[in-house]
Amino acid sequence: MHKLYTFAGILAGVFVLYSFSTNPPNANTGAPGDDLCIQCHVGSTSMGGTLTLEGFPENINPNQTYTLTIINQDTVGTAVRAGFQMTILGPTNTKAGDLTSPSAKSIVSTEAGRQYWEHNPAVEYPDSNVVKWTVQWKAPEMPGGSEIKWYAAGNIANGNFQNTGDRIVTATGRGTILLAGTENVNSPQLTLFPNPGSEQINIVFKDQEGYDGTVIFYDMNGSLINKQEMESGIVNTSQFLPGVYLLHVLTQDKSFFMKWSKM
Repeated sequence: MHKLYTFAGILAGVFVLYSFSTNPPNANTGAPGDDLCIQCHVGSTSMGGTLTLEGFPENINPNQTYTLTIINQDTVGTAVRAGFQMTILGPTNTKAGDLTSPSAKSIVSTEAGRQYWEHNPAVEYPDSNVVKWTVQWKAPEMPGGSEIKWYAAGNIANGNFQNTGDRIVTATGRGTILLAGTENVNSPQLTLFPNPGSEQINIVFKDQEGYDGTVIFYDMNGSLINKQEMESGIVNTSQFLPGVYLLHVLTQDKSFFMKWSKM
């Protein structure tokens, strides 16, 4: 009877792990408050790989839709199946934006105020040892300067439907919400003049000091135009064409957005 119970337990374990291969449980991305796949999968030193995300912008336009591609690569060539799970969170570690239209063999679900995009089911590696999935992500409408982070975990698995011999890899990244077209970002913490300006601008903070730092220039569509060093609050703008720009002002411990017009 004891052997019968043991065999039944093994079967139950295999069934659970097979189910995870088909559709993993949510909240295993390594994000704050989430677990990680390695808590169930025993790691392997004989396999290796990487998990990367393409298409997530460093500078995010509110309400714009981006195509994201997650890439699971077996770098050793000994793995059999690939899987992943990913979530995107805002400043309060809750869902940021909306994930829709997942590609074949992946699914989007919601749990505890977060969205999870994951394999459904796990996919066998082709000869290239690279598996890709895509999804559409509509960026949230948040104030300019809000930081958005993504967290992902990937399984580079040996395909035995057990929790042994797999390699778990993780990846994370971030982007910053740019100014919405109608948003007022002129901060009371600093003054920018002349505005409109021409050859140079002066940026003075509330304490009446001009700091060293960096100023990143974007057009009003969110496209990166240029990056200039700021010395004692002075920035050279002679090379810019006339128009309206969004400036991201960065010092050692300060970060502000401002609008500026070039004559």
